[in-house]
Amino acid sequence: MSAADPPYSDRTAPVFDWLATELSADADLELATLVRHLEDLARPEVSRKQFQRCLGLLHARSIAISHLFRERLASTALPLTIGLHRSATRLVSALGKISAGYDESLDEIRHRLVRGSRHSPESISAGALDILGEQLTISHLAGNSAPFEFWLHAHAFFRDSRPDALADSAHGNTAGAYKYLLSFSASQPEGLTGHELCWLAEYLTDNADSTAITTTPPGEDELGWFWIDPDQDTPPISISRREPPNVDGLIYFSAEELARRATALIDQLESDGPAPAGLPQGLERAEAATLLRRVRDYWACPPKREHSRRRNQYAVRVCCGLEPIWKMLREAGSARQTRHASEWMVVNESPTGYAIMQVTGTANDLSPGMALALRRNDDDLWTLCVVRWIRTETPEQIELGLQVIANTAKPVTVGFRNVNQTRPMRPALVLPPVAALGRGQSILAPAGTYSARRFMLVSDINRLYIAQGRLLSLDMQTAAVELFQYEIDPYPL
Repeated sequence: MSAADPPYSDRTAPVFDWLATELSADADLELATLVRHLEDLARPEVSRKQFQRCLGLLHARSIAISHLFRERLASTALPLTIGLHRSATRLVSALGKISAGYDESLDEIRHRLVRGSRHSPESISAGALDILGEQLTISHLAGNSAPFEFWLHAHAFFRDSRPDALADSAHGNTAGAYKYLLSFSASQPEGLTGHELCWLAEYLTDNADSTAITTTPPGEDELGWFWIDPDQDTPPISISRREPPNVDGLIYFSAEELARRATALIDQLESDGPAPAGLPQGLERAEAATLLRRVRDYWACPPKREHSRRRNQYAVRVCCGLEPIWKMLREAGSARQTRHASEWMVVNESPTGYAIMQVTGTANDLSPGMALALRRNDDDLWTLCVVRWIRTETPEQIELGLQVIANTAKPVTVGFRNVNQTRPMRPALVLPPVAALGRGQSILAPAGTYSARRFMLVSDINRLYIAQGRLLSLDMQTAAVELFQYEIDPYPL
């Protein structure tokens, strides 16, 4: 190293001094310092070579800072407060700048602008994809989608890291980091709560390598595959949802092996044996099993949209949450029910769902998987839905994707008979049969209500009615609710 090229400049010395200190527990302070140093390193007087010397240490520090924010975001309901949303946005931007630094390093090697680099294209791409994985995770924890051109950068880092990247995709850090992105996206993260997202992120970090990537199109009967166009800013798209275009250079991705491993893990979690070793923290065994069951279906057999959405624009009244809906339905008269509801706007709809956007009021404590009721006019019945996804690009703009589960409901209380544990009666909604879905009479109850085959049902609307029910099938489980079919037991115990 020559005297003309010192290891530190006036701008980089404070950066190295900060990187040498211990990570503080103050996430906001750490983020502010990271942002400030990244701005300093972007100044013209700091050479690219000096910036590259900081890159590896900045990578490690930014990941550590991001993990501090994961904990905060996981425990915060959507929409985020203005302050936390601003912090998440700054963190996503900072991670993007570090990724851009890797891109510059890779570009210099591609064009032979540097000689004798200590880092290979493989290791540079692996670092960049690792940062992009953290950026995608934080974006979804904040209720956002991937940043603009995120997927173009991800595809380019994987494809251009070395000529044989695809042929050797079963090995190497680049393939592992890229598989994390594809697996995370295929899990439909917009439909998961913060705690579920954090658990899944850690799980995929250790298990995403079991997925497969190839350039060979799958057979016609293999519907569990996804296709990727590296020239488009799009995530992996399920073949069952949309046929791949007839263009060259497509990449194909399968998470079926990941789904098989999840099935074995679900059996362990639901057994009476010891808990499986090496699992992430943050979810109880039953919660982890419920999450794995849902994402396993996305990995093995991604759902196919059967009805096209049509754009619309009309106002609806919305009541969010199972307990508020239960209380609202118990109150006679539309005037009293209105106080539980706020005004939203339908932006598109199909026979099985809606996308709605908030118009008035301040929504809070929203989470994917929660129950929601809506109606257009005061004389209409309340349509029961489950929130499938939440998008909140800003704290003031919230959009929900809804799946319709019933066009009316009746409030009741239910309590399962379990000899091992006494459980209190809980509010629930009885839903009428839906012949088109092959579903009989059902009950929508809070998550964790189901614990045995038999339960007591009590209705005190107009008259007192008590019966014993027998569970027939558990049809839906989310972090907030569960839906099961039942019948009245003619031979109660």
